[in-house]
Amino acid sequence: MMNKALLEELTDRYITGAATAAEKQQLQSLLDDPLYLEAFEQMVLSSLEAEKYQQEPDEQVFRRIYAGIEKQLRPAPRVRSLKTYLAAAAAVLLLILAGGAYVLLNKNTTHQPPLSTPLADVQPGGNKAVLTLADGTTVTVDSAARQIAQGGGTIQQQNGQLQYTTSASIPDTYNTLTTPPGGQYRLRLPDGTEVWLNAASSIRFPVTFAKTERKVEVTGEAYFEVAQNAASPFKVIVNKQTEVQVLGTSFNINAYTDEQDIKTTLLSGKVKVIAGNTGVQLSPGQQAVNRAGRVEVNKNVDTDKVTAWKNGLFNFQDASLEEVMRQLSRWYNIEIIYENGIPDMEFYGKMQRDIPLSAMLKMLERAEVKFRLEGNNRLVVLTVQ
Repeated sequence: MMNKALLEELTDRYITGAATAAEKQQLQSLLDDPLYLEAFEQMVLSSLEAEKYQQEPDEQVFRRIYAGIEKQLRPAPRVRSLKTYLAAAAAVLLLILAGGAYVLLNKNTTHQPPLSTPLADVQPGGNKAVLTLADGTTVTVDSAARQIAQGGGTIQQQNGQLQYTTSASIPDTYNTLTTPPGGQYRLRLPDGTEVWLNAASSIRFPVTFAKTERKVEVTGEAYFEVAQNAASPFKVIVNKQTEVQVLGTSFNINAYTDEQDIKTTLLSGKVKVIAGNTGVQLSPGQQAVNRAGRVEVNKNVDTDKVTAWKNGLFNFQDASLEEVMRQLSRWYNIEIIYENGIPDMEFYGKMQRDIPLSAMLKMLERAEVKFRLEGNNRLVVLTVQ
């Protein structure tokens, strides 16, 4: 049975800096249990929401919990320390200010500037997309429940997901699911393959797959969990210039046109990525980077960062300000303007994606970035203080 009182006492002593070496070791041992780790995360969140440590400046509390995070970003294999647990939990759960907005710090932050006048809210993205049927008919899909008939099959819409069921072959019939900026959606293809679409993305797919090949086309960003079928390889055509060949596996494709590269990241199984006359085969944890038609393999990839969007998070680990702004632009459907060039800044931390823009900007302001929100959803990045 979980000893929550002990966990709370040890957590409190660690955050306040009063824990002995033996108590730190005891806390680490408790956090080896997933139930204790989950409870620990909730305790950190609740304590900060309730301003339990309000006698100290927020930043001192944050920095104590984040102590050593830079040293733990890439720990040696099989080495797990208390700081690793704390870095992971605190990066997700240090709640401040408005609901659901988590701590985000500039790596070079030395003080906390005053927040500017509250900005008008822009709501976060959500489950919304447009389904274009083979005959050109468009259907707006969201989180509501309904059924759409097409040929000899049906499309079930529920809880932000489309699921295809076919009772007969419908050859050469292709549908396209498109998410707008500020949208996301989930799709279950006729073969059982699961697809998650990020904002400003699309997937074109057949209503019935051929017996010898399963082929889809994507733009933007998508995460796949491909149903196994050795007799019918799965292929993804990305921006009409990269091909990903799969049997049964999980992988993420990032192919936004405002990003420099097309990136395919493998989480499980095997895939082959082809661009032009070159191709590479990936192992789990590797990433194929297509830059101007040349494919290279990145063997040191943070897969949690790559798939954070699918799990409802922003992960800004080692992200530049420009990278952060591109993600916000797509999710909140805003235009980013830099008043005096793009500041050279780097961030770390995770935040929930279901928070209003104003809460997100308050977090960024703690990293000494200032903004002005104008009409027509234009966000002006001002000179960094």
